[in-house]
Amino acid sequence: MPEPRPELAALGAYRPGRPEGTAGATLVNLAANENPWGPSPGVARRLLSLALHRYPDMAGEQLLAQLADDWQLGPDELLLGTGSGHLIKCLAEAYVRPGDPVVVCDPTFSLYRADAQLMGGRVAALPGSGHSVDFSGLASFVRRTAPRLVFACSPNNPTGDALDAAQVDALCDALPAGSLAVIDEAYVHFAESPADTLGYVRRGAPIAVLRTFSKAYGLAGMRLGVLAAPPGVIADVRRVREPFPASVPALAAAEAAAADKDHLARVIADTRAGRGDLMRELGARGFDVHPGHGNFVWARVPGASAEGLVLALRREGVLVRDGAGFGVPSHVRVSVGTPAEIAALVQALDRIDQR
Repeated sequence: MPEPRPELAALGAYRPGRPEGTAGATLVNLAANENPWGPSPGVARRLLSLALHRYPDMAGEQLLAQLADDWQLGPDELLLGTGSGHLIKCLAEAYVRPGDPVVVCDPTFSLYRADAQLMGGRVAALPGSGHSVDFSGLASFVRRTAPRLVFACSPNNPTGDALDAAQVDALCDALPAGSLAVIDEAYVHFAESPADTLGYVRRGAPIAVLRTFSKAYGLAGMRLGVLAAPPGVIADVRRVREPFPASVPALAAAEAAAADKDHLARVIADTRAGRGDLMRELGARGFDVHPGHGNFVWARVPGASAEGLVLALRREGVLVRDGAGFGVPSHVRVSVGTPAEIAALVQALDRIDQR
């Protein structure tokens, strides 16, 4: 057997929200930041008549034309990937050389660090409090580290913090020549007043924006992400992206989902309302809740360890995400569910507390 690349020694396997060993079990899953209401009804109708014996359109021209119109971008400023995680790896493959500094904002999504390290990059982590990310200090940190890439998740997974326009301006000003800021907006639909990051792409700024169909559009099972970036970045990433990144069903589903603006608006409204309900219920039970902007809530667990609470909730049939995977073992991340799912969580917490 060949020896693995030395970079693999520092990497662990990705941990999904739903733990191994729970497949097939009937559980309330509030651990994966999924859309509990599902996609537009138009998706199912669209999937009924597909030519699955044909290869998909490799560029996804029809979908990209829809998105270009919605986002006021050119088709040469957009690229599809098999989920935004795929595009994160492609960006690292395209730009990170051995020894290059790459900035991430802790605590955050693990793939930024893992993919940079896989390419031999030297990760510099903007320290946060664990409870929140220090986006106010990002620009000065970038000036000190002179990174090749900056990865910023906004709203951030798991804390829910979001970059504001002034912080994005400062980040652009701080970037050294030849650098790129990657802003992952998987959860942007759930933020009330997000920064207009796509406007920076329109102006040709060194900003790349990641979007996904997994969250607000309810297509996590289809695995489809989108990169919006200046044409030169798109051309570079296309060179390392494998062919046919999006299946025929994924493209058809995304086209139908993107067209149904009314369903998207209902999902956003219901998620924001559910987030408020979830924050209040957790706060009433002693959790130190961080005010975030995603379809999840990040909170410090009262008294007992987060790991113990996660295991106790699993025995009650409810899954939440342990903060230990983000390096914050005192916290849990709880996805916004339907009112019935939030009620099931609350009842489980009360049963645990009464023991």
